[in-house]
Formats: sequence, structure tokens, C-alpha cells
Amino acid sequence: MTKTMKEIKRVPMLRGAAQQIYLAGLGAFAIAEEGGTKVFETLVKRGKGLEKLNKVRLTKVLGRAEKKVEGVREGAEQAFGRFTAPIDAGMTTALHRLGVPTRKEITLLTRRVEELTRTVERKGARRAIARRAVVRRRVRKPEPVAVG
Repeated sequence: MTKTMKEIKRVPMLRGAAQQIYLAGLGAFAIAEEGGTKVFETLVKRGKGLEKLNKVRLTKVLGRAEKKVEGVREGAEQAFGRFTAPIDAGMTTALHRLGVPTRKEITLLTRRVEELTRTVERKGARRAIARRAVVRRRVRKPEPVAVG
């Protein structure tokens, strides 16, 4: 069993210990009710010290467990990357053989089409302006001169 698994199994043991401490506190409280305030105050002081100690211990254990889990997660991500890289390369090769463009190629083509569209629109706008000018010139025919 790995060290990480042992530490993870300790967490329920810590919970059990916490439950026992809680029950001991309740028992101590019952005794304190019978024995008076002096015993109660002593138990409160000892309980606070024990609580601080247990919090420090628990924090250390959880910190180590989190580090281990992070290490395992990183290892899994690396293993997954090593597993998928050859598959991705094979798929890319197969798609190229079939003539399917890559994402990069599609992006480049899309940009080129957008550039061409803008160019065509500009030229079309220029032609429309030129047509309007021709129509205006035709409309402005000189007025006939009255003879007479």
C-alpha cells in the first residue's frame, strides 16, 4: 500500500479520534457540573490546548495529502498526454491523406476569404458611385433653347 493511501486511511481515524475527544468533553462536562467550576475551568484550558494541537496535526496531514494528490494528478495528466499524442498524430496524418484541411488551414482560408470579400465590397462600392455619377450627367441634359 502506498504512503498516500495510508495517509488517506488516517483521515477516518482522525475523525474517530475527534469523536472520542468530543465524547470525553461531554463526560468531562458532566463531571464538571458535579465537581464545580474549578474543575470545569481546568478542563476548558486543557481542552483548548488539545484542540490547538489536533488542529496543527490535522493541518499537517491534510497538507501532505493535498501535495500527494496534486502529484498524482500531474502524473495522470502527463500519462494521458503521452497516450493521446500518438493518436492525435495518427488522426492528423489520416485526415491529410483524405484531403481534410487542418484547423490552421481553415483559419487561414477564412481570413483570406474575408480579405477578398472586403476587396470586392470596396470595388463594388466604387462602381456604384461611378454609375451614379454617369446617371447624373445623363439627367443633366441641356435645356432646349426657345426659338422664336
